[in-house]
Amino acid sequence: MRKSPKGSRPPLSLFSRRFALLLWGVAWLSLAAVILYPVSNDAIRTTGAVLAGLLIIGTLAVAWRYRFLRWALLAIYGIAAGFSALPGRADYDRVALRREIARSLQRYEGVKFRPGGENFWGIDAAGLIRRGTIDGTLLFGIRTFNPLLARKAVALWWRDRSARELGVGAGKAARKVIEEKSLLILNDKNLHPGDFAVTQNAAHALAYLGDHVWLEADPTEGKVIRVNTASPRNPWMNQPVSVLRWRFLEPPFRNPVAQGSRT
Repeated sequence: MRKSPKGSRPPLSLFSRRFALLLWGVAWLSLAAVILYPVSNDAIRTTGAVLAGLLIIGTLAVAWRYRFLRWALLAIYGIAAGFSALPGRADYDRVALRREIARSLQRYEGVKFRPGGENFWGIDAAGLIRRGTIDGTLLFGIRTFNPLLARKAVALWWRDRSARELGVGAGKAARKVIEEKSLLILNDKNLHPGDFAVTQNAAHALAYLGDHVWLEADPTEGKVIRVNTASPRNPWMNQPVSVLRWRFLEPPFRNPVAQGSRT
């Protein structure tokens, strides 16, 4: 049997490695396409999660022959796994977290309106509330090294919610704090950044930024805009609404339910 020249690789091994690298590159491109695609639904999220898992394994397999990369990746994976497994702290600063969520919401101002959208390439009313809350909570959890908040952000991302579902508490993740005939007459002294309003016909939703300012992905304007209680021309400001608050933004001991006027 003829031996391969010293230092050369068997053709099959070389072909297999090139094929594996090709699949690895295709997987990265596919994951990027899933992340950039604005519409979010169960199938797309599941596809993204599967691709991410395969890439974690595939990247390690590709880098395994290089000792430094192998141990660097194992260290990174170990730190990430350890962080996610830690219990976290329930006494986090709610005020600072609300500010972080408000900043995250404002980053989407001017983004194009798109039904079902949930990223910078297109977003809708419910997607804006979800995305701003997810982004702010995840960033705050990582910055303060609190895996509890990181897990809450992932849970919010995984469970998609329409405006109708947000309006009834998003699967008990939020609670209703006020009902009012319109945002124009709403007394918002009991509201905090990160709260959100859903019209009672579930046609629209708005996020509260504080200081009488709301943020919405407006289908009429075709983009994310700011509105306030001095915006009577905006049709969404003059509809019956329910205002809700994410439960993890409330203090450990709940305050009494704020009541809006019922004139």
